[in-house]
Parts: sequence; structure tokens; C-alpha cells
Amino acid sequence: MKRLHLPYPVKGFLVLIGLPILVFGQIQLGAPLKDFTIPGFGEDGFPSWVLKGEQLQQVDEKNALVQKMQLQILGGKGDRTVETDLFSPVAKVHLRENQAQGDQSLRIVGDHFKITGQNWHWDGKSRTVKIHKKVKVTFDESLQFF
Repeated sequence: MKRLHLPYPVKGFLVLIGLPILVFGQIQLGAPLKDFTIPGFGEDGFPSWVLKGEQLQQVDEKNALVQKMQLQILGGKGDRTVETDLFSPVAKVHLRENQAQGDQSLRIVGDHFKITGQNWHWDGKSRTVKIHKKVKVTFDESLQFF
């Protein structure tokens, strides 16, 4: 393996560029992300959800606003099959806490059901969605218990 030898001024320049990143510990996003996809991981280290959207704008250190959110809930424990899709025109997302919420509409689509409503909260750790207003549930299967 060949070793690259850089002149001293180049090494110093590279150290000066890298130093602010080391000192501040993170890169700040000023501009929004466009047409993005971000995976989320469970405590077991496996992907548990995928967040997609038209635009993600960081609000502060913990929160971001997502335009045209699509949140895919995966099977978990290594299963990357999409169990449920959540759609909302605007959502406030807390990526570190695996949570999202919104006042506007939410549409949830599963294998044999659809749920719509407003004023909602998703918790990825407990795998729950709470919808507080105008809730409508539709099942695509016939009930054969009667």
C-alpha cells in the first residue's frame, strides 16, 4: 500500500478545516433537504421505519418539519417488509425520539385497512399512533363472525 505524503502547509490547512468539525461536534443544516429518505433503527439495531418526504427543514436541535411526509413502518427484528404507511401533508418529526406529530390530516394504510384523521401522534418506540380528531376506520375485508 502506497503512503501519501503531503507537504506541511497542506497538512496544516486540512487540520484547520477539520478542527471546527471536531470542536463543535456536528454539522448544522441550514438549507432544507429535498426529496429525502431517512431510515430509523430500533433498540435492537435493525431498521424499524423509513421516513420519506418532499422537504425536511430543521427547526431546532431536536425537531424538523417534513412536507409531504410518508412514514413506512417496517416489520421489525430484521424484517424490512412494510407493514403500514403513514401519510401527512405536514409533520413535526423528532428523529432522536422516534416520534412524529401533526395537526393536519393523517392517512394510514395497512394490508386490509385504512385510517384517516387529524391531530395525531406517532411513537416509534411503542409502535403506536394516536389520532384525536375526525377519525375514520375502513376495513377492506368482510366480517364473517355474524
